[in-house]
Amino acid sequence: MIADALHAEVERYAARMTTDNAVFVAAARGILTPELAARYIFNVRHLIRHSPDHLTRARNRASQLGDQHLAHHYACKLAEEQGHDRWADEDLDRMRARFLIADGLKVVPALLGLLRFIETTIDRDPKLYLAYILFAEQLVALRGSEWLALIESRCGIPSDMMSVIGKHAELDQGHAAEGLEAIDQLVTDPALLGPMRRTIVTSITLFDRFCSEIVGNRLEEPARWPVSSIG
Repeated sequence: MIADALHAEVERYAARMTTDNAVFVAAARGILTPELAARYIFNVRHLIRHSPDHLTRARNRASQLGDQHLAHHYACKLAEEQGHDRWADEDLDRMRARFLIADGLKVVPALLGLLRFIETTIDRDPKLYLAYILFAEQLVALRGSEWLALIESRCGIPSDMMSVIGKHAELDQGHAAEGLEAIDQLVTDPALLGPMRRTIVTSITLFDRFCSEIVGNRLEEPARWPVSSIG
């Protein structure tokens, strides 16, 4: 089944991100500073703010192609995804007050590249966007809570200052299961397995690039904690 194959692809990445993903490694080593955490949340807010536009684009493209079941799915998803950027706004306010984070946070180029990829993917075939959504929701469901625990225990940044991640980690437990079910119901052509898998693989590459740009050369500094002590 297509959904099972995509689920396994995300799980494989989640298993190796503890050693391969820059923001996870920085948290595990205790060197993710409040400034870097704020930069991450600022960029995540920018990504989340585009979700309603992406879902609207996918709904309209599905309608254009005569796939009303897919269009309805995206319309329902659109109703669920309103206002989540406010969680990031509140996180940034708390971090600025606690850690005196300076103004001037910017969107990193890799995030803009990810946004362009999402848009071109939707325009190519709105079914492929289901694969990206599964990647995003399943990943935070699998690793989000663990990552926040590392940030709090090893970097001294309270989890309530990263609530946009924590709330999505909770919500996306159910959303990921719903996403797998949606793929089973809405993607019945076996020929789409390859393109959907490539969508996830490219999403992983772009996400890793984004996280590397967030951290910059911080990983060159001495670790406060060994990564091998995770768990």
